[in-house]
Amino acid sequence: MITDFRVYLRQQDRFVLYTRERQRFTRALKDKLLRNGIELVYVPYHQQDRYDQYVFDNLGSILDNNEIEIDVRSQVFLETSSKHVQQIFENKLPALTQESVDNLNHIVDSSLSFLSTKQAMDSLGKFISHDYKTFSHCIHVFVYTMLLVKNFQFTDKQCKQIGIGALLHDIGKTLIPRNILDKPGKLTTLEWEEVQRHSIYGLRMCAQVSLPQRAINCILFHHEKFDGNGYPSGLCGPNLPLEVRILTCCDVYDAITSDRPYAKAETPFNALKIMNQHMIGTFDLQVFKRFISVLGPGQK
Repeated sequence: MITDFRVYLRQQDRFVLYTRERQRFTRALKDKLLRNGIELVYVPYHQQDRYDQYVFDNLGSILDNNEIEIDVRSQVFLETSSKHVQQIFENKLPALTQESVDNLNHIVDSSLSFLSTKQAMDSLGKFISHDYKTFSHCIHVFVYTMLLVKNFQFTDKQCKQIGIGALLHDIGKTLIPRNILDKPGKLTTLEWEEVQRHSIYGLRMCAQVSLPQRAINCILFHHEKFDGNGYPSGLCGPNLPLEVRILTCCDVYDAITSDRPYAKAETPFNALKIMNQHMIGTFDLQVFKRFISVLGPGQK
């Protein structure tokens, strides 16, 4: 690989230049480091943006490289996706830009193969934070959704479309006042009505960019329920797109297993128990059963 940043080694209390900008960092150089017991290299702080851009541009090849430990690849995925999704959610723009959507498309394209494996799910579970933030919640829901959609008859192209919807499903919450989103107690009727508008706000924010219909479905309908008692349209049963039924399971599960202003995080086992016993009618039971099987026996 050819890098646009310098690489240093640390020797006792000083840093020694190993490669310069535009120098090929070959496998032979890497093997030489490992033979000498060197596992960490360093990039100058002022060149961090260049390093981040390199990782972003090469995310797919990094995630699909089985020679890199899966925990390392998981950390790379979470760090890279978090930076881009957080930037989108915290810019508080009235509308999404096409550049932002293109960057999300790149993340989805690069990670689809990696996230379709149970090994990745097990690894990512070690690093997923349970401190609820809207942007990190969307990344978690994206991870769960990509693992689950592979169990249905979607093409890779359709999976990518659903992935974009998962990453953006809560984008409308950026237009909800923080004092409402972060309120520790029960919302008033007016506050709850404002929260319910976030799916409409999300659709409005995406009106000027090119999004596939499946992504739009995820943004607009992710709070619909299988029995028709959701919002904003009261869709039910087979009228509710399958990608939305999948996303709903992942969305609720991550919310319940995260610390929110009004509720402490539940264990994965308790979250599934709550979803099964106290949210009757919310989920397509066939999708929910498949979600449980995908999570596996380790979710306790």
